[in-house]
Amino acid sequence: MHKLTDTERVRLRIRLLLGLMLFLQGGILAFLWNLQVVQGHTFQDQISSQSLRRVRHPGHRGRILDRNGMVLADNRPSVGIALYPEELRLPGRQSRTLDRIDALLDEISENIGLPRTLTREQVARHYRNERMLPLLAWRDLDDRTIARWAERVGPREGVDLLTEPVRFYPFNDLLAQTLGYVGRGGMADPDEGRFHFQIPEMEGKAGLELVFDELLRGEAGAELVRIDVASYKHNVEVLVPPVRGHDVHLTLDARLQNLAERILGSETGSIVLMDPRNGEVLALATYPRYDLNNMVPFISHSVWNALIQDPRRPLVNRPVREHYAPGSTIKPFVCLAGLLSGQVTEDTTYTCHGSYQPGPNAAPMHCNNRFGHGTLDMREAIARSCNVYMWRLAEDIGYDPMFATLEGLGAGQQTGIEVDFEVSGILPTDAWKRQRHNDVLRRGDIANISIGQGFLTTTPLQMALMTATIANGGTHHAPTLLRGFRRHEEEPLERLEPRPAPVHKAWDPVHVAAIREGMLGTVMGDRGTGRNARVDGLAYAAKTGTAQYGPPGNRRYRSWMIAFAPYDNPRLAAVVLIDSGLGSGVDAAPRMQLLMQALFGAPRGEVPRG
Repeated sequence: MHKLTDTERVRLRIRLLLGLMLFLQGGILAFLWNLQVVQGHTFQDQISSQSLRRVRHPGHRGRILDRNGMVLADNRPSVGIALYPEELRLPGRQSRTLDRIDALLDEISENIGLPRTLTREQVARHYRNERMLPLLAWRDLDDRTIARWAERVGPREGVDLLTEPVRFYPFNDLLAQTLGYVGRGGMADPDEGRFHFQIPEMEGKAGLELVFDELLRGEAGAELVRIDVASYKHNVEVLVPPVRGHDVHLTLDARLQNLAERILGSETGSIVLMDPRNGEVLALATYPRYDLNNMVPFISHSVWNALIQDPRRPLVNRPVREHYAPGSTIKPFVCLAGLLSGQVTEDTTYTCHGSYQPGPNAAPMHCNNRFGHGTLDMREAIARSCNVYMWRLAEDIGYDPMFATLEGLGAGQQTGIEVDFEVSGILPTDAWKRQRHNDVLRRGDIANISIGQGFLTTTPLQMALMTATIANGGTHHAPTLLRGFRRHEEEPLERLEPRPAPVHKAWDPVHVAAIREGMLGTVMGDRGTGRNARVDGLAYAAKTGTAQYGPPGNRRYRSWMIAFAPYDNPRLAAVVLIDSGLGSGVDAAPRMQLLMQALFGAPRGEVPRG
């Protein structure tokens, strides 16, 4: 065997070393090829997912407008500082991430000159439950604060400026209870992982914002936002553009609403204005009210507690959610029931001596005129508001015709108007009294109902609807607040469904004329109970009413007045209700006078301001 020389051994070692180096180099090349070519797409996807935010944007919420196109509810941009918790997450215990966010909030607070608005507990709750939503640390930043942010902080990992739409009510408390308000909606995307982040959308919480929420909401859009490690945006790609919601056009007239609210002043109560020709509601005024802009983008604890603890209950939309004894405003409709029964005529007379005894053992019931009105026909009884006439009439015709007429006019049932939580009021029956009081309706009950006291209750809107039906001669129009909706100005207004067809009552025109003449005498007659509401140059019909409530010894009074005008060609049905007043002649009639003066061109009185 040949023995290798020293030179040959060196050469062999060099060749082996060279072979090893070539093998290792080939392995490295194979590894790099696998890394860059075979698995390149996988790593590219991972890089893209780290540098892209898939963001869901809500659709632009539609506006709410009055019948003349005046905007009642709109949106405005609000710039805030948002934290993206998912991007700030640290490995390990959750407290490490919360510590990081805490320190970041303190740093930003010092740099922009604004105190912190979030506690650690609020941050932790958001991190646990709503990590996909940006956490807004400051809202409604002014230009100076935005400049400080750009100069001292700027975008960084997990933090950026965020512009979100906020609901805005240009007239603050006008129509507050009817319009309602919005709040933040929940997580709108059911497909977990589809988006990195969602911008929360507005959701109707009360009033028309709730009733028409599906119409007002737009359709959500999506975009890809490319960022670097310092959170600087390099590109925004719109994947699906958001679609704006519908604008909702109401029958309400903002100018009439403002007038009604000013006339109501600071008295707890309601004013309803309706067009008797078609059932369109023109105004729904109530007091007290609240500033709708204090309810968005969220309701603070202090604001909410003040509202729910106020004994006057400002959150309640009184024209549709409160029901009261209607007092003497029910008398024209009780007289109509007598005429429709065929048992009396408009010329039927009764003599009022100042009191009436509903039964042999019953205590006497007194008329509003303790000395008596004397002998009256139906027209005079309405104009002078004689209780005894109504008691005698009810005794003669019985309760069934009264019940049928009042029910046909809408008493005791919801009107179906587009509001949340409308109440029906009470039109009592024997069955109702058995259920509530384990008794049947007695003569005294029926006597009380005939003058709008006792168990009978109505809403101000129901009284406006009943008044409108008398005003137009017997056509019942379903009341409405909605003229229509559309996305764009050039489109025609649409409705979700056709309005109910008007119901034409088969009333004798002679009967309707008698009721109308009695109501005309209330204002225009020398002894009418509403003559204090007379307006020079305007003939209109009305009925006053005062309803007692409260325990004996602490009686209080609700003051009513219903009216329609002008008398010969009614274009307005109106209801004024003062919740706790001195009487209709003192509280309701002067306000009705101011209303008619303002609306029909007569000399204006001074309009009280709340």
